[in-house]
Amino acid sequence: MIKIEAYKNNNFHAEIKQLSIKRNWMDDTWNSHAYHCFPISLTNQMGWGLSFPEDISFIWDGISDSSPEHVKILKGSKYAYSGRANATVSFNTGIMFKTEKNTSLLTMPTPNQILDGIMPFTTIISTSFFWGELPCALRVTRPNVEITIKANTSIFSVFPINL
Repeated sequence: MIKIEAYKNNNFHAEIKQLSIKRNWMDDTWNSHAYHCFPISLTNQMGWGLSFPEDISFIWDGISDSSPEHVKILKGSKYAYSGRANATVSFNTGIMFKTEKNTSLLTMPTPNQILDGIMPFTTIISTSFFWGELPCALRVTRPNVEITIKANTSIFSVFPINL
């Protein structure tokens, strides 16, 4: 068993909770038939989901270069920022993790969660010695369209792995 401790770093932080089996697109299949696929339903529940308590909106002008001015945060700027440039949005998760030696956290897109216009990055960080806020970012994939991530929508999932 892997031991994990999570700490809230500030007053504005992501919410972290066990992932749900439910997905909107699965509800929309005929007779909710997608839930009959055991491997998908099992995967939906693996790990913990990171979401934010407020809507986050942004728009990208279609230019991907080293200037952060091409993504404009419209709503939720206490959680999201565009300072890394290259059509990305980074998040202030406000959560720090502490784990045992040789343990890392894998962050990745929430399994089977389709989010139009964005692609969360998959990252790995060794939380056995890194003592800082969990970094998360995504790439905007649809230019010139306002994208809104609704409050409490899982954007990233977190999985502990032992190296």
